[in-house]
Amino acid sequence: MMVMVHFWEHQLWRFRKSFRATIVSGMMGPFMYLLGIGLGIGSQVDVVAAGLPTESYLDFVGPGLMAAAAMQLGASESFWQTSGSLRWRGNYVSVVSTPMSIGQLFFGHVIWIGFRALVGATFYFLVLALFSIPTQWQAVLSPLVAAATAMAFAAPLSAFTGWTTANGGTDQSFPMILRLFIIPLYLFSGAFYPIDQLPVLLEWLTRVLPVWHGVELVRALVVGTELSLLASLGHLAVLTAYIVVGMAIGARTFTLALGK
Repeated sequence: MMVMVHFWEHQLWRFRKSFRATIVSGMMGPFMYLLGIGLGIGSQVDVVAAGLPTESYLDFVGPGLMAAAAMQLGASESFWQTSGSLRWRGNYVSVVSTPMSIGQLFFGHVIWIGFRALVGATFYFLVLALFSIPTQWQAVLSPLVAAATAMAFAAPLSAFTGWTTANGGTDQSFPMILRLFIIPLYLFSGAFYPIDQLPVLLEWLTRVLPVWHGVELVRALVVGTELSLLASLGHLAVLTAYIVVGMAIGARTFTLALGK
C-alpha cells in the first residue's frame, strides 16, 4: 500500500510542473468549443426538428463534449507518455525495482490517467456552469463519469502500448490510431448529434465502444435527459468492462515490456 502512495506522490510531483498549463487549457478549450459550437452553430439548429432531447443545442453538446474530451485525454496519455515511461525515460523500469508489482503499477498508471481526466473534467464542468448548462445537483457527479470514460480507453490502449514495446515496435502506429480511430470516434460519439442519425453500421459500432456510454451518462447527470435505471447500469457496465479487461491485459503486456 505504501508503495502505491509513493507512486502517486511521484506522479503528483511531476504533475505540479504542468498544472498551470492544465488550468489554462482546461478552461479555455471548453470555453471556445462551447462558444463556437454550442452558441455559434447551435444558433442555427432547430432542436425539435433535429430530435434533440434538450431545450437548446448548447445544453445537448456541452455535456457530450466533456465526455468526448475525456476520451481524447485517456487515449493520448496512453501512447507517447506511456511509451516514454516504459522505454525512453525508463520511469517504470525504476518502479518495478521496488516492491510494487507490475499489476499494481498498471493499476496505478490507469488510475492516474483517470485522475488527470477528473481534473480536466472538473474544469470543463466549471465552464458548463458559466454557461448555466447544469440543471440539477447530480451534475456534480459528471466529472467522475468522464474520468471513467477516460479510463475505459486508457486501460486497453495502454495495454496495446505495452504490447508494442514488448515486441520492439515504434510509435508509428500511435498517430494512425488517433487519426483513424480516436478522432472519428470523437465525431461519432453522440456528443454532436444522436447516434441514431448515423448509418446503421456506424451506430452499432458506436454502441459497443465506451465513449457513447460516457456521453449518455454525463448528459443525463448534467441536464437531466431521460435515462432509465437499467440503461444507466448498462452504460456503467460497459465502461467497467473495458476498464477491467484492459487492466487484466495490461498487467500482462507491461510484464512483457518490462522483461519480467
